[in-house]
Order: sequence, then C-alpha cells, then structure tokens
Amino acid sequence: MNSINTDALIEQETESNNDERYLVPGLVRGLAVLKLFDQNHQEMTISEIAEKLDVNRSSAFRLIHTLEYCGYLRKMSQKTYALSSNVMELGFNSLSKSSLIDLASPIMRELRDKIKIAVHLSILEDTNIVFISNAQSIGPFTSNVHIGTRWHAHATVIGQLILSRLSESEVIKRYENFTDWKVYSERTPHNIDSLLIRLKEVREQPFMVSWGHFNTDMAACATPIYSKATQEMTAVLSVSCPLSTYSEEEFRGRIAKDVVEYAKKISKFIYI
Repeated sequence: MNSINTDALIEQETESNNDERYLVPGLVRGLAVLKLFDQNHQEMTISEIAEKLDVNRSSAFRLIHTLEYCGYLRKMSQKTYALSSNVMELGFNSLSKSSLIDLASPIMRELRDKIKIAVHLSILEDTNIVFISNAQSIGPFTSNVHIGTRWHAHATVIGQLILSRLSESEVIKRYENFTDWKVYSERTPHNIDSLLIRLKEVREQPFMVSWGHFNTDMAACATPIYSKATQEMTAVLSVSCPLSTYSEEEFRGRIAKDVVEYAKKISKFIYI
C-alpha cells in the first residue's frame, strides 16, 4: 500500500488556496461594492462607486445592477443606491449577538423610504412605552417623537400591544399603584378593569391601528417584534403620520401590511 505524504498534500492545498487563478473577479468586485457602504456613506451614486473601486462607470453599473437584482442593493432617490436589509443575512450568526437597535435601524430606514412616514422602535418600561429608535419621515412633516419619549402604555396601541402579551396577573401587578388614567378618546381604558378587557380584545391581533385615538390628528400602526430565542415580544415596530397622509382604508391595509412585513424582517435577527 502506498503511503500518503500528508505534508505534501497540505502544501499543495495551501498553494491552491492562495492561487489567484481560482478567484472569481466579479465576485471580488461585488463584495468590494458592498464594503464601500458604511456609517458615512449610506447612499452612493454609480459614479461615486466607480471612482472608489477605480473602475469605469459601465463596470460599476453592471456590478450594481447585479447586486440590486440579487436583493443586496436598493435604488434610492436622486440616482443613489443603498444597502438592502438582505445584506444582514450574510452575517446572520454574528448579527444575532448585536443590539436590537443596531439590527433594527437599517430595516426601519428601509421601511421609512418605502412608505415615506416616521418609523419608531419602542419597548415597555413599567407602565410606559419608551421610544428607543426613530427614522424620521421623508417630507415636510417632522415627528415630535424622539428617542427617550415616554407615553402611557394603557393609552397607546403600542403599549396595549405589549401589555396584551403579558399575563393578567403581571398587568395587575404593574398597575396596582397606578392612578394617572388619562383618557384621550372613547377607546382609552380608564381603569384596570377596562384595560384588562381591552387587552383580551387585542391579544391575538398581529397589529393595531390608532386613527386619531391618541393624538387626534395622527394615525399610528404598531406590530410586535419577537425574539428568535424566546419567541416572546421584545419590542414594537410602529409608524405614525398625520391623518391626511393616507386614507384610513389604505393605512389599515397597505401600510399596516408593510409594517408587519418589516417587523418580521427584524425578528429574524433578534436573539435577545
């Protein structure tokens, strides 16, 4: 039986791995395009990408077109391109250890760019919702919701959605010393009993819409973000805009559908 020269095989394999003959130039350049995008370069034109890669504009266009076709780049306004949330799947395992805000932010911006209204990320603290990340709307309207803004959970669709996933005993415990039952509309719970009734109504709903029920001139839609590790709600993705932005039918239909879709995208990466 012939003996195998292990050292020779290892050396041969190392040489093969280092041999540039086995590289795929288009793939190398495509990955180089993706690496150009960072915190300071979130959008770039074809000309800018061509210049940074030191290739002609035609080559840059083919690379960008391919990446867009594969879902890793998306075309923005004014002839610019940005990374798509699909890029996150390339680093799925490492991303699962990143923070909720880091993971959600690019997907929130993508949703904002699609529907042109403000997008928010919120969590529950005691009897309040707290906004922990925002993507401002595109257009003349500027949301007055900022990071750190707190609202009563019982009065908002965001808060009701989170509270509905808690046990009844946990909700009662949170509100045992609560007295500030401010009422914003006929749909606002005014005591613990009416809150518990309301939570039973919304417990299985995939999303909730407020059409002027909290802020009389504002619409909002909220949907859960779940942890892949625990299958429990970790946060809420929501959008808001003036009532005049969309018809109620379109807001409850197309816009709500988009919010649910993008919340599911975020949930794919959450392991906390």
